[in-house]
Amino acid sequence: MMLLAYWDLRGLVEPIRLILEYCGIEYEMKVFRQADGREPWLQVKNTIGMDYPNLPYLVDGDVKMSESLAMMKYIARKGKLTPASEEEQINLDVAEGAVVDFHMAFTPMCYNSDFENLKGPFLEKLPERLSNFNQVLGKRSWLAGENLTYIDFRFAEVLDHVELCYPGCLDNITNVKNYKNKFEALEKIAAYKKSDRFNKWPLNGAIASWGGKNEEDPANCGDGSAAAKSCCSCAD
Repeated sequence: MMLLAYWDLRGLVEPIRLILEYCGIEYEMKVFRQADGREPWLQVKNTIGMDYPNLPYLVDGDVKMSESLAMMKYIARKGKLTPASEEEQINLDVAEGAVVDFHMAFTPMCYNSDFENLKGPFLEKLPERLSNFNQVLGKRSWLAGENLTYIDFRFAEVLDHVELCYPGCLDNITNVKNYKNKFEALEKIAAYKKSDRFNKWPLNGAIASWGGKNEEDPANCGDGSAAAKSCCSCAD
């Protein structure tokens, strides 16, 4: 059984969990609670025998590794989620860069203290940011081609974060929206998201300006005023 370790949030670990769930690979989660601070992690960081110790990390027998994309590629090879041709491999390599760029345009904003002023401009540019993905997904079933690959798990997860932040934001980006719906309807993904193993919140660390708590909980909508409610995805 694999051991997967991370903080008590979705963050970088959730795409890894999604691919493990989809591949039917048994794993155990080692969770570091943010409320306990960094000390429990620092106590074990340099004892786990990794070249680049970090969170998340994965232990599979003698294999010990960090770096989320490397972990996803490793699991994908074990689960036979690999490109069927050189063309698909090239598409995958290119898509990886595009997905990481999109992810890095969104998540750091969620940690920015100026999030309230940044979120509007991000939403305005969202159709442009997703336009190439929308075109690609109009001619392919998945990002690399007709076969599901590891990068789809990362992209679908980021899209979920974005849509939780901006409900309905993908409705007019048809191919991307259909792609996300199709991914979430995959039998094992749907079953996982209905299980008690899945935690919808938090998406980000507790220090984040958005997503560090359950943003759908009315108790987290400030003073209950219209202004406070408008900052949350639970707003009308």
